[in-house]
Amino acid sequence: MSIPEAVLRFGTHLLWPSACPFCGALGVPACVTCLLPLMAPPLPADLGPLTIEAGGIHEGVLRDLVLELKYGRNRPLGVAMGRALGRIFPKPSCHILVPVPLHADSGRGYNQSRALAEGISREWGVPVADGLQWNGLRAAQTSLEEEERRRMPAGAILPRGKELAGKEAVIVDDVSTTGTTLLRAAEAVARGGGRAVLALAWTIAPKA
Repeated sequence: MSIPEAVLRFGTHLLWPSACPFCGALGVPACVTCLLPLMAPPLPADLGPLTIEAGGIHEGVLRDLVLELKYGRNRPLGVAMGRALGRIFPKPSCHILVPVPLHADSGRGYNQSRALAEGISREWGVPVADGLQWNGLRAAQTSLEEEERRRMPAGAILPRGKELAGKEAVIVDDVSTTGTTLLRAAEAVARGGGRAVLALAWTIAPKA
């Protein structure tokens, strides 16, 4: 670490106290270099028209990090996690990163998938586009049973605006449980005139 970077981290820590839970470095929610050894990408999940890559199985410390990101309101952690994803996976041919949208009735106040996308963007140099929206109020996926998630209707996610037109997109989410949300997001990208070339999640649910 360079001296200017160390000074910046220390100054950041004084204003917003934080430290890497793995090495104790000040001023960061987690070091990307500490996150990388924790990741163990499984084989890609093939959902027919969409391939899903993930940083690991949704268990252990990788699951704990997702819970801290979502319920600990630790948005900077999501950016660090996204940077780790951006380093462990090579950049595909794409124009934009499209996060799965936040549910309209969510009380979280920020989109954890967008935080991940912002981290990936820093590594890949690909812009983030909030080009999707939920079609009306719908219960958050975490409150649904697996079979209910699989029955998510077509059109549950819609394109927003025109920024998807003519673009190849990577869809970003925190957790893929059944893959249905990512499939609906890919369909929405297509409705907006774009094409989803890949879905990227921090974790994927273990196979039963």
